[in-house]
Amino acid sequence: MELSQQEFELLRQYIYNLCGLAISDNKNYLIRQRLEPLVIKSGCSSFSEFYNELRKGDAGGNKILPQIEEKIINAITTHETSFFRDGHPFQAVKKFLLPQLSKTVIQRKSRSNYRKGAKVRLWSAGVATGQEPYSLAMLIHEFTSGAICLPGVVKEDFGLLATDISSTMISKAMTAEYSRFEIKRGLNAEYLRKFFFKEKKHWTIKNEIRTMVEFRQINLIEPFQMLGGFDVILCRNVLIYFDNLTKIRILEQFTDALCKNGWLILGATENIFNLSYTFRPVHFGETILYQKK
Repeated sequence: MELSQQEFELLRQYIYNLCGLAISDNKNYLIRQRLEPLVIKSGCSSFSEFYNELRKGDAGGNKILPQIEEKIINAITTHETSFFRDGHPFQAVKKFLLPQLSKTVIQRKSRSNYRKGAKVRLWSAGVATGQEPYSLAMLIHEFTSGAICLPGVVKEDFGLLATDISSTMISKAMTAEYSRFEIKRGLNAEYLRKFFFKEKKHWTIKNEIRTMVEFRQINLIEPFQMLGGFDVILCRNVLIYFDNLTKIRILEQFTDALCKNGWLILGATENIFNLSYTFRPVHFGETILYQKK
C-alpha cells in the first residue's frame, strides 16, 4: 500500500500529538510498514481513509477498531529491552546508589513520625516487557540480603514503580514470564537459578521478586505528578524518540518528581546537554548519573 508524502505528514503529526514520538523526515517506510496491517484490518483502503477515520474518532464518530490509538502506539513504538541491559548502569546502582539509598532509609526511619511502607522509591520509565525493573528488584533483594547492607534495612524499604505507555507491554511484564531467548539476554546463571522457575517453555520470576514491582500505564508527555516523589528515576533509551521541546518538558517533570539530591539515569547515548540545568553529572565507571542540584 502506497503512502504519499501528504499522508506521511498527517500521520506522523497524529502520532506526535498522541504520544510525543518524533518521526524524522526520512522515516516514511516506518509508518508504512508498521501501520499498514492496522489500515487493512480496519477495513480502510488507503492511509488517507484511515487518517480520516482517526480524525472522526476525535469527534466520536469512529467506525474503525476500538482502542485504535493503543494499537497505533504498540505498532509504532520500539520495545527493545533486556535483563541488566548495558551492564554498567546496574553496577552503578549496585555499588554506588544502593549503599547511599540504604543510608537514606536509616535516616527516614529515625524520624519520630516516619511513614509506613517504602522509605525510598525508584521509578523505571518506559519498561516495555519489564526486564529493567525486575533486574533492579533482583539487585535490591540481593543487596538487602547481604552482609554489606546496613542493619535494619530490608527490601520492603524500597519501592519500585515500572511504567510504560503501552498497556499491552505492561500486561506482558506483569506476567513475569520470559522465553529462552529473553532469558539468555543479560541474565547470568546465578540469578536464573535464584530468582526464576521453569514452566514448560518459559521461565517465570519468583514471587519474592515479582511482588517488589508495581506496574502502571503512563504517557510521559502527559502530567505525572500524581505518581508522587522518587529518589531515583531511570529513563533509559526513551528520550531519544522525542524532540527537544518534549524532552525539556519531561525533564522538568522529572526534576519536580525527584527528591532533594535525587538521581536520574539515562541511556548510554542520551544526555541532557542544553536541555536541563537542574542536574549535575556524576561519573561512576562508564555510567553518568545525573544528580538533582
